[in-house]
Amino acid sequence: MSERLEVPARTVWARTLAYSRAVRVGRHVLVSGTLPVDEEGRLVGGDDAFLQAQQVLKLMLDALSKAGAATGDVVRLRIYLRDMEDLSAVAAAQFAIFEHVRPVCTVVHSRLAQDHFRVQMEADAILPVHRATRSGTSAA
Repeated sequence: MSERLEVPARTVWARTLAYSRAVRVGRHVLVSGTLPVDEEGRLVGGDDAFLQAQQVLKLMLDALSKAGAATGDVVRLRIYLRDMEDLSAVAAAQFAIFEHVRPVCTVVHSRLAQDHFRVQMEADAILPVHRATRSGTSAA
């Protein structure tokens, strides 16, 4: 059985909802749906979809790093948008990070946890065998 590493969620929701920001099992790293907030759950980016997306990506990349993954290990992104008119702004923030990685990506038009959120994202990553085994986690 593979070792499990949990990166704790540090938002106000983690006090009432049992979840981790990211979980790594073997070579797989899964990042929870991430909203554009600070640790107190306050909105970051105002009503600007680009700035909100930048905050989401910052939080996701931090979680990936804490789980031993890098941007280049991301194989899937899911982007949830409150308003499809925000797609170009969110895509610009996403493109700046993933231009050379090009993970598979799904965009979904969706209601989000609160009306002031314009974007939420989640990611899946797979570590290369040499990095997964070197860090002490089995390559299974």
